[in-house]
Amino acid sequence: MTDPHAIVASTVAAAQAAATVTPRTVEQIDKFGTDVAKTIRLLLFPFQVTGALQERLERYIDRAIRQVPEERRIEPVESVAYPIVEKLRFQPENDPITELYISLLSRAMDGERVGEAHPAFFTVLTQLAPDELIFLHDFARHDETVIMSPVGQKVYPDPALRKARLDKCEMPAEIRAEVEGIVFRYEVLSQPEMFPVYQEHLQHLGLIEYVSGLERYRSYFQSKKRDDSELSIFAMKVTHFGRLFLKACTRSVAESGDKTAALV
Repeated sequence: MTDPHAIVASTVAAAQAAATVTPRTVEQIDKFGTDVAKTIRLLLFPFQVTGALQERLERYIDRAIRQVPEERRIEPVESVAYPIVEKLRFQPENDPITELYISLLSRAMDGERVGEAHPAFFTVLTQLAPDELIFLHDFARHDETVIMSPVGQKVYPDPALRKARLDKCEMPAEIRAEVEGIVFRYEVLSQPEMFPVYQEHLQHLGLIEYVSGLERYRSYFQSKKRDDSELSIFAMKVTHFGRLFLKACTRSVAESGDKTAALV
């Protein structure tokens, strides 16, 4: 297979000049359809795909293009776009990781946001598990996330254990409500028992980090001596790199300060 990064200008020109468009693509052409079809041909040219796989890949590319307003569309940045298209050949539909690839591909064709498409983000995407994406999204809802973890154990605490730990802190009702709002909910993961693995991997990728925060609540956490059977409490947050990654790879990001509030 041709190396996408080795494609020369003459090859790109040939792809743009190619006259063959699948009937399905022609049927979908709207007032922007000609440019969309050209971009699809350009991005598909280096890859040998046929039948259902080609149709699916065309749909992915079409969706990426249409996420970009017409006036901002530019010719795809090859160093970013071609590796993504190659990966999308094998990505199933209705998969959250697929959606991130499509969003990152759209950045490579967006004159206003192309700078967000850092090459490192593609490498990160290739290593993410769907549960890790859920993990990251949940963390991104807050400036800091409270983690309750059994000391020296690779298990996750269920809601009853977390409630019992907070009960011992004897917090005022309004403080208790604040803490409960930022406590990580292991139940959002499809495999919550894998939490330690996900945590270490996301740290290794530079997406999350420990923080010495929670000053507002620390006196309550330390008001009672904790025994070894109880849960330790610490804080983590999404790194600056992690927030840039989410901004580039998600379609809708609303920011308040440095907080990612809305994701795919």
